[in-house]
Amino acid sequence: MSEHTQPSRADVESAKSSEQPKQTEYVERSDVGVSLTVKLTRGTGTRDQDKIVAKAKGKTLEDAREDMEILRGYIHDLAEDARQIQPKEADE
Repeated sequence: MSEHTQPSRADVESAKSSEQPKQTEYVERSDVGVSLTVKLTRGTGTRDQDKIVAKAKGKTLEDAREDMEILRGYIHDLAEDARQIQPKEADE
């Protein structure tokens, strides 16, 4: 009878690692660049206050400014719509 021996765990892992090509993974960071935040509050009382917060991000300040300009038009329209909504007066 021939004697059958199993390869050791180290031999198996060594064979597996030598079979697989080594790959380098590149990860692009998304937390770099410029962030601009605008907070707009209109009104002074609790029930008559409108608050709008907008944030624009870009890889450079110029990119963030361009995005903010686009966002500014949207904020303006949103603020106009919010001004049209008035709180109901309390019944007396």
